[in-house]
Amino acid sequence: MYGIYKFKRLGHILRVLSKHGLEEVVSRSNIDRIIPDSFLLWNTHTRRIFEDDFNVRVRAAMEELGPTFIKLGQLLSNRADIVPRDLRQELIKLQDEVPTDAIDIKSKLQEAFDIRIDEHFDRIDETPIAAASIAQVYRAVLKDGTIVVLKVRREGISDIVHADLDFIRDLVKLLRDKYEVIQRINLYDVVQSFANSLLNELSFTNELNNIERFRRNFKRNGNIYVPKTYRAYSNDQILCMEYVEGIKINDINGLHSFGIPTRTIVQNCLDLYLEQVLQHGFFHADPHPGNVFVNKRGQVVFIDFGSMGFMIPRDRDIIEAMVINFLMNDAKDLIRNVKKLAVVHHIEDERQLERDAYEIFQMIEENALDDIDISVMFRKLNKILQYNSILLPDFVYILLRGVSLLEGTGRELDAQLNIPESIKPFATKIAKEKTSADYLKKQLLEKSKFVKEVLTEVPQDLITLLEKTKSDKLTLNHKVQDFDRMQLILHRIGNKFLLSILAMTFGIGASILAHGRVGYLLWGMPILSWLGFIVSFVLSTILIMYLLRSK
Repeated sequence: MYGIYKFKRLGHILRVLSKHGLEEVVSRSNIDRIIPDSFLLWNTHTRRIFEDDFNVRVRAAMEELGPTFIKLGQLLSNRADIVPRDLRQELIKLQDEVPTDAIDIKSKLQEAFDIRIDEHFDRIDETPIAAASIAQVYRAVLKDGTIVVLKVRREGISDIVHADLDFIRDLVKLLRDKYEVIQRINLYDVVQSFANSLLNELSFTNELNNIERFRRNFKRNGNIYVPKTYRAYSNDQILCMEYVEGIKINDINGLHSFGIPTRTIVQNCLDLYLEQVLQHGFFHADPHPGNVFVNKRGQVVFIDFGSMGFMIPRDRDIIEAMVINFLMNDAKDLIRNVKKLAVVHHIEDERQLERDAYEIFQMIEENALDDIDISVMFRKLNKILQYNSILLPDFVYILLRGVSLLEGTGRELDAQLNIPESIKPFATKIAKEKTSADYLKKQLLEKSKFVKEVLTEVPQDLITLLEKTKSDKLTLNHKVQDFDRMQLILHRIGNKFLLSILAMTFGIGASILAHGRVGYLLWGMPILSWLGFIVSFVLSTILIMYLLRSK
């Protein structure tokens, strides 16, 4: 059943891409210069092709394709390094301007929790207050007067997302096999990371657990407020949580009306994000202005916890060390930590990489946020990663996206902010913790455990290796990279070689028969010779066509 749906969805994707893509060729063909407007703009369809902006049509196509492509558009709206500014400005609208679906919220609640609505809720607004690509949000009031929001997953979203992700992954695989540049930038791994993040967002039980973990992490921090959750009215498709009054973090007029300096909010938000990353290893992956609010008390309020980044303790320690390397302009140690963190790397020239790192250090340190061209910096960073074939873990790409989003917000609120100077107080706090007696004791205990494992396990492993060698059971496995592609190339070469042999054989055979004048003659030459020459000519023609196509 799912297979049939997947093919239907693929057909829909191709139709939409055709509608919004192939018409671009027509609209850019300059045909409107030679054909009168009265003919070209005779109906709304052709009028849209020639009058609507290209960027608007890209955004419209993504909206029409649904949640997966909307999320992809949101991701691209923050990639100044690869997406032109005008297109990014249009894609930003995908964060807020999403059409609503008709959902009977009361029936859905009653069916999901087997409750009588009037016994648990005083009121439920049937018109959504917000619409996202995966869910819609409704306001409601519990019997005790508590105002809550109900986040409800759109119908059929799970099937659509799975089919779309399969299409995107298959497309990237095809491009990866065809174009070396796609392999070099590890695009498939980036898409896989995007897919994992999106699939996590489909589960509201997962989001509820994320919120509760996030609240525990910040229970002693007064600069942040985390909404309460209600498990009694939550499941995998519905999430019930506290309604929080507030304004978007980039609402400068609203912050002034609250009497809150914008610089204070930027610094608080930066500190909170550093704490998420460096202390908890569990951070918000999508901190765009629609997901970060400020309440009247000046507390930062994060919402939408469907997409979160996660790090194991070792990775968190490496990221901490890299932040300190960055602040101390220590390129050598930074490179060592990058190699520790990387899944794959092939650094040919470490001295050149060191010089590139110093160039980025200088670019950031000597300029305020308003003077830094983030697109130039990201392009340089991407070039460094691609040139050295450095593939980082999934959470790093999620983190880079979060940093990019916060950079955009910081630019709006306080363009004169100097990032290294703003990070230093938090880094100093971490450095003090690293030199505390408790931390050193913990590190000593972990190192002693490691030494114990080495002393007990390595001798046993060596004995096992020697036993296998003595009994001739030791085998070496190796893998030939791109073996399938090599096999295909060899197969094509074999076909061409066989055609050339056959063509030559029939040609020589026909010549021998013609010289011997064997059998019935046609125009002074044996019929078998004529057949041989014809077959040789046909095979030679096919061989030439093969050769021309392969160029």
